Amino acid sequence: MATATSPPPTPTLADRLHRLSLDDYHRMAEHGILTEHHPVVLLDGLLVKKMTRHPPHVTSANRVFMALNALGLEGWHARKEDPISLPGGPDGRDSEPEPDVVLARGTIADYAARHPGPGDIALVVEVADSSLAEDRAGLARYAWANIPTAWIINLNERVVEVYTDPTGPSAQPGYRWREVVKPGGEIPLVLGGQPVARVAVADLLA
Repeated sequence: MATATSPPPTPTLADRLHRLSLDDYHRMAEHGILTEHHPVVLLDGLLVKKMTRHPPHVTSANRVFMALNALGLEGWHARKEDPISLPGGPDGRDSEPEPDVVLARGTIADYAARHPGPGDIALVVEVADSSLAEDRAGLARYAWANIPTAWIINLNERVVEVYTDPTGPSAQPGYRWREVVKPGGEIPLVLGGQPVARVAVADLLA
């Protein structure tokens, strides 16, 4: 007796996309295929167009950058809108996002030949208005890389969302702990598992 069989699934457009590695991405830049005139970043192996930054976004990002640098943390420095390399993310797809602000180990000179990687980063900060949903989804990349802390400066609600305790590589990477801090509150800055400073939310909002 014959039995019915299901037809094989039809490939989707997503199945046909070609994913780039970090090496591919860097070679394209080295050979002039991608230049500063191409406003794209590598996210999950795909070239993604950068989002437009509105004035409140720019102002808040600068306030975060200045607040972190003003702490004078020995052995750490703030970086603004610079690439970080995240190899082998979810599903093995490389990314090189450009977060609004990053707190990286060492000095600027330490990264003359490479971008900071997961082990170099204590904090990543994204400023969000129209990009809020995308920035929240993007936390999975940072959690996968075990970046200890992420802040989302939520300009829509005028709060800071603080994410800690990353799951690291897992089926659904994310942060186990989320706290929302309002104006008037302070955020503890933790390095190496130890609180080293407190940052006022009011100093970060546009």
